[in-house]
Amino acid sequence: MSLKHFLQSRNNANTLELTIEHLQKTLETLVEFERGFTVYHKEDNRKLAFEIFRRVDRLEHDCDILRREIMIKISKSQLTPQMREDLTHLVKRIDRIANVSDGAARRIMGLPYKALKSIGDSTFVLLDTMITHSVKATKILFNMVKRMSEMEDEEIFKNCERIQELEHKCDILHSSVYEELNKLENIPFNHFVALQISNLVDMIETISDKVEDVSDYIEVIKAAQR
Repeated sequence: MSLKHFLQSRNNANTLELTIEHLQKTLETLVEFERGFTVYHKEDNRKLAFEIFRRVDRLEHDCDILRREIMIKISKSQLTPQMREDLTHLVKRIDRIANVSDGAARRIMGLPYKALKSIGDSTFVLLDTMITHSVKATKILFNMVKRMSEMEDEEIFKNCERIQELEHKCDILHSSVYEELNKLENIPFNHFVALQISNLVDMIETISDKVEDVSDYIEVIKAAQR
């Protein structure tokens, strides 16, 4: 059974609906992270930002529940071993987007406020732009998966290219962030905090990587079935 036939099958409709719901919940997790980051940086409201970040954590937990439910559905479905493996890997890759978004939110909450704010507005703007690109890429991915049963291969590949372009922009911004951080003098925090800030920067960049991982996997599956 091909991926397209699986998605079009009435017998697998519930699994498809859950997969779309899982990706939608993943998108909500990332959008909430973006909102929390904006409140933290632009509105300078740490209390509200942390409330939003805790919601990110709850949404990520909801994603985990949906992932386990989908896995059970897949294991009980009438699929070839290869198809079962493909769908399992697809769902796991989608889940990683929510995981890293939640990880970045937790990292911000664990960092000293003054230390993180001391990296400067220009660096925050670069990080904010990276998050915005990741949200755009995830929205493209969501619409692609939602319409995959009716999409022609060419349209799917074009959407994958758009996601790859956004991920590449995040790569460039990632380098720019470190260029800005390297300019800091008289750093008002210890080495351990510096490592955590570096970890946060890498997590934010990784979000777009995980989105691209999903689109790349879809592209591989579709190309193999041509």
